[in-house]
Amino acid sequence: MMNINVTLLDETNTYLDNYACYRDEIEHFLAHGGTFLERQQQAINIIRSIMTTHGKEELLRHVAELARVEHGIRELEPWVRDHVVHALLSFVLGIYINEKFLRPVIGNPVDDFQWKLAGMFHDVGYPAQVAKDILKPFTAKINEIKKILGVRVPDVYFQVVPVGLENLTNDINSFDLIQERLHEWNLRINAREEFGRMIDSGDICHGMISSLAVLYVIDLMYQKNNPKRKYSDIYAVSSNINWNQIYFDRDIISACSAIYIHNLPSRCFCDAKIDRSTAPVAFLLKLSDCLQEWERPSLNNPTGFSAIQFDIKIDDDQLIFRADIPDDKKKKIKDEISSSLVAPDVQIC
Repeated sequence: MMNINVTLLDETNTYLDNYACYRDEIEHFLAHGGTFLERQQQAINIIRSIMTTHGKEELLRHVAELARVEHGIRELEPWVRDHVVHALLSFVLGIYINEKFLRPVIGNPVDDFQWKLAGMFHDVGYPAQVAKDILKPFTAKINEIKKILGVRVPDVYFQVVPVGLENLTNDINSFDLIQERLHEWNLRINAREEFGRMIDSGDICHGMISSLAVLYVIDLMYQKNNPKRKYSDIYAVSSNINWNQIYFDRDIISACSAIYIHNLPSRCFCDAKIDRSTAPVAFLLKLSDCLQEWERPSLNNPTGFSAIQFDIKIDDDQLIFRADIPDDKKKKIKDEISSSLVAPDVQIC
């Protein structure tokens, strides 16, 4: 009998400690139901618990507050899919993929701290994206009236974009840091250009906003705890080793760069796709995000798909993901993976 939650719990049990997860909390979350709000609150509590055991309690507490925004805005619930429970399920799924697939197959697993940031906070900017959607009925009515009157002028739309989110301390720009990492990953994506495209289109990309928001908050905390820091200077030490710049350059920028590109359109990967050997955290985030389709209520599917409709296993170095869902939904998952990832040994059936 299929049940991906049971599989994940059984297969990740020996690895949970490495990711600061308590088995009892994860087991209760995966095995017990509850209302939409109860599940969200469980997820928030577990995320806070995981992140405050890494030695950067203050930093991660502030980042976790970003994840609480969606939980606190009741107006989002009838409009959009949940992203708080999704983040925790994606994180646990990513532990399985990282330990059972990436580590033994390619010997290049994602650092646990990088995965905590990327896996659990990749959608914190979603409220900014859907704020515009909440206002759609208003603009739609204006555009409808325009058509009835037969007046040919451009459509009206709302644009909600945080200003200055890319400006870090010490006159450093987030786009520069992200762009350097994308070059290292051999991806032909222009971070600034894609952000500009987003602004011009009026459609907010929650991946970009999430990335910039997390990087901005963490940069503030590093600056507070290590005011003499220098970017790309591994010798910029602090009295607290947890705030040495090497961790920012290696882990924070990598995680935030993965978040930045995880929701970009497929055209961004026409010339070069995400390869696990050169960009493991970006690969893990995109794959986990694509596969995590169970227990995600939405306006069109209020209950979401059940965990018993999904399962996952590794067989002969192949990752096999089983999904008993409508063909069009399954095709969407396949297309998104094939269009952005180098993943010939990932099968969706």
